[in-house]
Amino acid sequence: MNLYDLLGWLFRLVVVLSGGLLMEHIFPARGWGWRIHDLMYSRLSSVPPDTQIVIVDIAQLGRAELAQLLLKLSAAKPKVIAIDAIFPHLKSPHEDTLWMQALCAASERTSIYLACSLDLSHPIEKAPVVSVSQGIFTRCVSQAFANLLQGDTTARLVRECLLYTIAGKDTAFSLGASVALALVPSLRETLRTLPARLPIRYRGNLSHFYFLSGEEVITDSLSIGWLQNKAIFMGVADPMRRTMEDIFFSPLNKSFLNRSLPDMYGVVIHANITAMLTNLDFLKEIPTFQAILACFLAYLLLSIVSSQIHGGFWRALIIRTLQVALLWGAVELTFWLGGRGYWFPVEVLLWGILIGGEIEVWRCPRRPRFMA
Repeated sequence: MNLYDLLGWLFRLVVVLSGGLLMEHIFPARGWGWRIHDLMYSRLSSVPPDTQIVIVDIAQLGRAELAQLLLKLSAAKPKVIAIDAIFPHLKSPHEDTLWMQALCAASERTSIYLACSLDLSHPIEKAPVVSVSQGIFTRCVSQAFANLLQGDTTARLVRECLLYTIAGKDTAFSLGASVALALVPSLRETLRTLPARLPIRYRGNLSHFYFLSGEEVITDSLSIGWLQNKAIFMGVADPMRRTMEDIFFSPLNKSFLNRSLPDMYGVVIHANITAMLTNLDFLKEIPTFQAILACFLAYLLLSIVSSQIHGGFWRALIIRTLQVALLWGAVELTFWLGGRGYWFPVEVLLWGILIGGEIEVWRCPRRPRFMA
């Protein structure tokens, strides 16, 4: 290879790498790149239920029933109870008083977190929390924001979580992170090393956690002493799907290309975030420069193979075949790394392979018309 050929190859390499980064910036990881990571979950082996987390469905309960339920659950002395519900309006003096008294009585037995929201007039990672429930319901309990990050707000698809926000000198933790800290206080040091936004390593849907019906807990005389030292999430989680309130799409949705029905309630997503943190099972993001290195190696292979073949038709055909093989290999690499707890920014590599292949095909002499 003479100097002219080397400079030409280096120029094409720069075009491939910069093109991959540019396209990843223009089409950020909210579309087809994330779909590849979604497919990863179909490759992961099943995991046993998280025995530290209990989800209690409260979809059909009024405030008087909620008060009964909270008092009964708190009597079992769990480590923490998180209530994924808001109470922005007063209903009746009797029910409101019962609910307020239950919240205060339960908070004397265990830690209680009530869902609140973020002030979205600020950048989300710097947004302060705002209370959305009536003041009589928040005076005895702690609050944690329950906002879920939706990659596509129209589809209500949740792939990432926001663990905390920093507004000035104040750090506010999400509902899932707050419960994880109540279970494992030493996690606070780990959380400081994690980015605020993190891909959720989903454990599973309702079947991957202990589940109780709030109505049955109130009416059943069976002992619930086994709830001691557990983390309890109270929220809408109706297994019969009689309500579509607070339900989202997740990467575990069986309909991959055309998601038609949401599959996971918000409280289950919070439980997954807690399980991810307490089990230290979060996805560790691979630096972008390593994806750039993989892109460099892919284009090096494309250019070496291209330089060894003469004849426009066969050269173009082999380049196309190799291009498809490399794309498939990039997807398989993403699956393999995901199964080992790594989040690979595959978009840069995919765009690099596409652009690099087109450059090498374009350089083919006497290109066939269908290769143009």
